[in-house]
Amino acid sequence: MFMRENVAKKLTVADLAEVCGLSSSHFISAFTQTFGQAPYGYLLNLRIAHAERLLAERDMTIAQAAYLSGFSSQSHLTSAMKKIRGATPFIFRNRK
Repeated sequence: MFMRENVAKKLTVADLAEVCGLSSSHFISAFTQTFGQAPYGYLLNLRIAHAERLLAERDMTIAQAAYLSGFSSQSHLTSAMKKIRGATPFIFRNRK
């Protein structure tokens, strides 16, 4: 899937719609109907899952995992994980 393969890149709705050959509004509607969530929410979950895989490798810093997962900063990853997963990257790493 395009989003999974480009998880660390800046992706806009226009980029995603273009890949599918749809207008932005039609893409959002079709995506949400198909996946049960808006494209940004889906991408955010993909990025968090990618960051969690990277964090499982103990030699990688949280900041590196954030960058390689498409987050703008360690702080952005931390707030997204806390909101969506209920745990910060530090807590996630120490549970493993």
